Amino acid sequence: MWRDAEIAAEIRRIAREELGIDRDVRDDEELARALDSLALLSLVVAVEDRFRIRISEEDGAGATTLADLAALVERKLARANAGVA
Repeated sequence: MWRDAEIAAEIRRIAREELGIDRDVRDDEELARALDSLALLSLVVAVEDRFRIRISEEDGAGATTLADLAALVERKLARANAGVA
């Protein structure tokens, strides 16, 4: 089972290695300030693909920082493991 810190580290790796984002985003930094809209959208899609989850616009609106996004992914993974949509 993934934990927030592991998920955040994996999101950073995705951003750096798969998307070529050369900037390391801090856990508490607002993603919209750190990344342009295309990079942010690409990151969300890559995170969905990596963790095999779907992030709705509503979910995404509540995830303003990297820590928020990691927590959202952890919740979605926990629900999937529990058999809840």
